[in-house]
Amino acid sequence: MQVHGALVKMGFGFDLMLSNDLIVMYGKCGRLGVACDVFDRMLERNVVSWTALMCGHIQNGNPLESLLLFSKMALSGVKPNDFTFSTNLKACGLLNGLYIGRQVHDTCVKTGFDTVNVVGNSIIDMYSKCGRINEAASMFEVMPVRNLISWNAMIAGYTVAGFCKKALVLFRKMQEGEEFLDEFTFTSTLKACSDLGAIKEGNQIHAFLITGGFLYSVNTAIAGALIDLYVKCGELFMARRVFSHMEEKHVISWTALILGYAQEGNLEESMDLFRQLRESSIQVDGFILSSMMGVFADFALVQQGKQMHAFAIKVPSGVDISDNKGAVRGASSFQLLLYTFCPSRHHQI
Repeated sequence: MQVHGALVKMGFGFDLMLSNDLIVMYGKCGRLGVACDVFDRMLERNVVSWTALMCGHIQNGNPLESLLLFSKMALSGVKPNDFTFSTNLKACGLLNGLYIGRQVHDTCVKTGFDTVNVVGNSIIDMYSKCGRINEAASMFEVMPVRNLISWNAMIAGYTVAGFCKKALVLFRKMQEGEEFLDEFTFTSTLKACSDLGAIKEGNQIHAFLITGGFLYSVNTAIAGALIDLYVKCGELFMARRVFSHMEEKHVISWTALILGYAQEGNLEESMDLFRQLRESSIQVDGFILSSMMGVFADFALVQQGKQMHAFAIKVPSGVDISDNKGAVRGASSFQLLLYTFCPSRHHQI
């Protein structure tokens, strides 16, 4: 803001390029009100000005404002560019606004922007988020040029929509075409393997990571996806092996492994891991606490459940339980269990 003040004093307060830069800066810093003030005071606005403010609205969690601004821009006579279209297609996806998304898509086709890579990728993502995976696939197929983002958007779209076999087919095509693969490619494809219980394909991807020199041990997302795959497929030895090689262990990976052992009936190992988690510098969250209470309820372990509940109350993250549906189910199950087996003591919780 000091720089902004200096620009005004020096007579550059209405400079088009500098005003655009200020809108971008304030949007990224979460000062959207100031960004809007800069925009409103501009004597001249170009497509960059409009698009920058639209991006600011999306970055600050208000995609609807971006679409309203897009409508005002159309009335102003300023023509959109590829980034304007991609920004508002993203807004449609975030709002699950299929009807408006289709209208934006139609405008892209009429103006020829649908053939631009960044716009085509945004169309795929928009249809995927709106649950129209076939329309996303149609866009993917007609794209004249596909880049890494195109492939990743389609693989992720298939995985989220439950068409995991199609996601794996696309992944194989990427490999055959010697396309570049990144973190998002692997995490989406491993998620597809997890959902299918496709341990063979998952093992192949794991082997590909090793032979390809990908340091998944330092990549929390890929290592977490591998752990999730092995846990869901009952391969706890492999899950533990990946976990032990992780340089930075995320709470999600801890949770997956702890619950994996618990669900297999190995409560001793599960509790030992939970103890290690508590002794680490990682913040224990409400999800794992409630999940553990649910496990104790399933195994009718009243004493352990009471201890976990007491711990949940003491730690700061325990307050998350009231806002977590899974947590409420876990806590409620435990309370019901305690009432059933120890009716004289259920009021102590």
